[in-house]
Amino acid sequence: MWGQSCAGLYANSGMISQGGDMKDNNEKDRELLDNLDRIMEGREDEVMESADEDTRSATEFARKMASMREKPSGEFAENLKAELIHRLAEQENKQESGDQELLFWGITRRKFWQGTIAALITFIIIAIIFIITLLLD
Repeated sequence: MWGQSCAGLYANSGMISQGGDMKDNNEKDRELLDNLDRIMEGREDEVMESADEDTRSATEFARKMASMREKPSGEFAENLKAELIHRLAEQENKQESGDQELLFWGITRRKFWQGTIAALITFIIIAIIFIITLLLD
């Protein structure tokens, strides 16, 4: 992901795309993207050296940036994992409480209120029809 945005930065700045054949520039851009992806995935041994100076310098810069990247501490990883598990449990509890069934009828509250509103609207429509028929007679 970082590699793709970094390569896009180089390609959009004209560092790679200036002059020459368009197909050749596209190949250079593709090579740079592939190299950046390999570097970010930790596959340094698969990075291909380029004859193009711009591509080579961009690849070296990406290697330098990747080597400066720090790994998170074990404590941070454990805290993050615990927080995510806690959030997931809260979401599940909230979802279960929202789907709670009414004890007597065994239907969900949402369906109960939908049925109640539908019955009320039906009753109002019947009452209006009844009143209109009484007034017309």
